[in-house]
Amino acid sequence: MRRNRNHTLLFVETVLPVYIQLPMKRFILVFATIALSAGVLQARGSGKAIGLRLGYDAQEISYQQPFNDANRLELTLGVNTFGFNMAGKHCRGAGLNGIYQWVYNLSSGSDKLKGYVGAGAAVLDHGLFGAGVLGQVGVEYNFDSPVQLSLDYRPGAYWLPGAGNVYRFSWNTPCLSVRFHF
Repeated sequence: MRRNRNHTLLFVETVLPVYIQLPMKRFILVFATIALSAGVLQARGSGKAIGLRLGYDAQEISYQQPFNDANRLELTLGVNTFGFNMAGKHCRGAGLNGIYQWVYNLSSGSDKLKGYVGAGAAVLDHGLFGAGVLGQVGVEYNFDSPVQLSLDYRPGAYWLPGAGNVYRFSWNTPCLSVRFHF
């Protein structure tokens, strides 16, 4: 059976350009979904985890690198609120945060429920360069699958030049994280 050339040409002229012109955000989302899916299929081996940390004040990509059973480093990259400026408006911008965490078991018979406290630093971009120091306290639950849920609170003190107030303390709000071990 022969295909009609007009149908093939119609496909190339109408449908194909739509797929080629997908926004970069969709491409990144699809790529991240595929990469995370590949990680989910692997066994929970190294203790490393990657996922999302979401709250009113922060929307971040989170990566955890363990040093041993009791210590790890968490790196987050995303959009944060760093408190309010002199006009009472939120001061928002991109932030790269690094937090050293001390992890401990909250249940004696299992290592699924854990608590953690941490301290670290932030590099900020809200139109100008900024920096900050952070504290963090949280609780996490590790499922039998490679999924981890956590709830944390991360206040910080920030130096934000050009934001109307040079030094700022931000209480922030709690954030919920979903991560995948790989």
